[in-house]
Amino acid sequence: MVKDLEAKALAGDPEAQALLHFVRLLRHKDYPGARAYAEEFPEEAKERLLAGLRLLEEAPEGLQDPLFAAEREVLLGVRAVGEGRREEAEAHFQRALALDPHHHRALANLGNLYQERGEPEAALDLYQRALKLAPDDPLIHENLAALYKRKGDLDKMVAHMKRATRLKLRPPASLDPLTGKPQPRPLHRRVPLWVWVFLLALVAYFLLKKP
Repeated sequence: MVKDLEAKALAGDPEAQALLHFVRLLRHKDYPGARAYAEEFPEEAKERLLAGLRLLEEAPEGLQDPLFAAEREVLLGVRAVGEGRREEAEAHFQRALALDPHHHRALANLGNLYQERGEPEAALDLYQRALKLAPDDPLIHENLAALYKRKGDLDKMVAHMKRATRLKLRPPASLDPLTGKPQPRPLHRRVPLWVWVFLLALVAYFLLKKP
């Protein structure tokens, strides 16, 4: 489903581009953003997307829509981990990746399982693949920090912890509908408040200063 959408989107199909952006929001587990985006679709498509989101949150095991299949598998995998069923969880994450190779949360969760069972190099490979897909996801950096702590690489551990902290503190970026990458933040969000205060004071000084 996702591969077909990507091919159609690259060919310029606007409906496929819109649905692919919806899938990107699911990958980031931005369900509020996905719900708001679904409201912009024609009525029939909107009902389909909103119904799928409801099932994701309430009963993902009953969701049959292929558009939601990878996200469903990730949620079922996380549930299985929480209930101690590690082998079942791994199967869910593997199915999610077969359905959507770009699902970074499936990669990260699979990496967690590998790290738990003492396979740090396999876990590191999965985390790095996830990081390439979602470099601004703080959870991936936290996972990497935990892994580097176990490996005894404190410099990398600290670097990823700092990165995770910074990402958690900054306002979330919206995704570009066509590329799926975070859109640039407005300038007023990037410039510290004290800079604006200083600039306004400086302007006021020159305006009030008598010749």
